[in-house]
Amino acid sequence: GGGGGATRVASAASATKRASATPQTIARSDGSPSSSSSSRLERPVGNSSTAQAMANSVNILLGVGLLSVPYALQQGGWAGLGVLSLLGAMTNYTGKALIKCQAAGSLPVVDVAGFESDLSAGGAVASARGMVASGDEYDLMEMDAGDATSGGPGYCEYPRRRPLLSYEDIGEAAFGPRGRDFITFVLYTELIGTGALFFILEGDHLAILFDHAHDETWYMAAAAAVMIPTLWLFDLSSLSAIGALGAAASMSLVGVVLYELVAVGGYPANPPPGFDTTALVHLSTLPVSFGLLAFVFAGHAVFPAIYTSMEKPEEYPAMLDKTYVIVGLTCLVIGSAGYALYGDQVMDEVTLNLPAGVASTIALALITVNPFSKFALTMDPVARGLEKGLLGIDVASETNRSTTASALKARGLRTGLGLSALATAATVPFFAVFMSLIGSFLTLTVSVIFPSACYLKMFEDEVTDGERALNWGIMVLGGFCVVAGSVSA
Repeated sequence: GGGGGATRVASAASATKRASATPQTIARSDGSPSSSSSSRLERPVGNSSTAQAMANSVNILLGVGLLSVPYALQQGGWAGLGVLSLLGAMTNYTGKALIKCQAAGSLPVVDVAGFESDLSAGGAVASARGMVASGDEYDLMEMDAGDATSGGPGYCEYPRRRPLLSYEDIGEAAFGPRGRDFITFVLYTELIGTGALFFILEGDHLAILFDHAHDETWYMAAAAAVMIPTLWLFDLSSLSAIGALGAAASMSLVGVVLYELVAVGGYPANPPPGFDTTALVHLSTLPVSFGLLAFVFAGHAVFPAIYTSMEKPEEYPAMLDKTYVIVGLTCLVIGSAGYALYGDQVMDEVTLNLPAGVASTIALALITVNPFSKFALTMDPVARGLEKGLLGIDVASETNRSTTASALKARGLRTGLGLSALATAATVPFFAVFMSLIGSFLTLTVSVIFPSACYLKMFEDEVTDGERALNWGIMVLGGFCVVAGSVSA
């Protein structure tokens, strides 16, 4: 949602604690679910309440994608509301299917220390590359790593399987190492693209706030000078307060647009000023709206971490339903109000249409906080993955974090990652086109197609004919939206 956030993996998972949990069925040696009652696995239980999990989910989805909902309707006409509803229903279903895969599957444990690190990081870049010999599976018991090697009081036999903690884990459980590699590539590309969108957003809004004293590229670079150093933080909890302010900014935007509709547009006594230029449908540009509206529901990369962080994970489906109601109604209000207010003149970021005034200035200033608060959270999973893969560094480890050489290498890599996002933003400066491309090609793959594919693979012996038809229908429709939206963008 945006963005973002894909983007709450680190913060949402930081609440995860290792505790005794109700044993759940784990996977067979091929990664698919097993119904054997003797194959049980202790899973981590979080300490986040259901309300906190819902707040995190809403904050993820109500990101930068909200700004382009009116423009999506301008591209597709009022029919875009139907696209919004359809994408909302599909991604809600796949968000639940993805977590069913997470709850039922497991992966081999390569080493205890690596598993502890992945668990503490929420599995954002969890690694389970090696395979162990097939055999009887053991319960994953709470134990101290030192005891495990010393045979002390907490000693137990080396666990052979571990629960799934991340989207990448689910991809591997369903399709093996190639599944992990595929979804990792797609997720990381989406997150870097989202980071570039943040720079574009900052450049556009700062230029307005400072009355175009410099061009947008200059303001992108100025924003990068402030945002890239946030990547140097290995503990992102310090950004949580700013993140809450970013969520408030998104909601304030809805209030400002509604104020313009009623106080300036004269609604409902008079038709909104731009209503006469709206259309029921624009068939030629309707596919552009696919990616723009899909970006609103870009939260699947983070849903596994939110599920793991929940104190009562059985309440996840109801929590997700409530989240989607809030997000869907917010998008409906700002989309309809913005499109009716500005018609075919609505810009790719509706904030750029707001007339000068105190209310719009406050909204613009708050919107600039959103990218600042989410940039590090968005890029952190990519940075951690590259640090492990290229440098052999795990910043979740206190040893690596406290080593000057390791910290410098990690921060150098993170700086380069931030500069690559900035270079992308400078090359493709048009916000809506870039967002539509990311949403069509990447977000629809992550949020629509791949979850259904994982579900069919992992539950192939258990799904009903109706479920099989539904998931194939979702994948076919998602594939059409990917092709049509990407070509149109």
